Amino acid sequence: MRMFFLWRNSHNSQPGYFSSSETWDSIHPSPPTIPWTQSVWFKDRIPKHAFILWLAMRDRLSTRDRLRSWGLNVPTNCLLCNAVPETRNHLLVECAYSTEVWASFFAHSDFTLPSSIDERVLWCEAPTANGKVNSICKLLVQAIVYMVWRERNSRLHSSVLKPSHVLIREIQLILRAKLFSLDRAPNYLASSSSSTNHCSFLHNWFQYFQI
Repeated sequence: MRMFFLWRNSHNSQPGYFSSSETWDSIHPSPPTIPWTQSVWFKDRIPKHAFILWLAMRDRLSTRDRLRSWGLNVPTNCLLCNAVPETRNHLLVECAYSTEVWASFFAHSDFTLPSSIDERVLWCEAPTANGKVNSICKLLVQAIVYMVWRERNSRLHSSVLKPSHVLIREIQLILRAKLFSLDRAPNYLASSSSSTNHCSFLHNWFQYFQI
């Protein structure tokens, strides 16, 4: 009796020819999709802002509650308000300082911000039917998280306190500079000329965010 072997590229595939790519996929299955990926690693992101938001979404920011969980003897109170224990969600969205920053940009009636940072990052992917407004939302969420975290660290390491209205002004300048560059990008100039939405990024910014 002759014996022979049939090759399967995976457990569920039919016997056939060897495929290195299918065999690789079978041995190394793709990890599950992370729902907030597109809100962090989108094409027009500001890299350092995206990185800090990525750390926040993975709960890797060195907030005081995490430092204490590692056994470090550090104070508990939030560095921004000095009234409540510092956690990731408190620092980024619940703190009175952070709340003022968020409220200054998302006061338009079209926006209803969720209560947690995780939900806000998911929400900003497509909060409206306007693609340019959605892009601005993603840039703005990242900028707020980055700037609030930087302010927190500035207070910790250099004892320099910046009022919320100053931080808001800095975020406005960062976003306007970024949106100006997007409006001048050839791909956006071409898409705007062929689209029904001829409004620039900056026009949408002043209509929805810096009113």
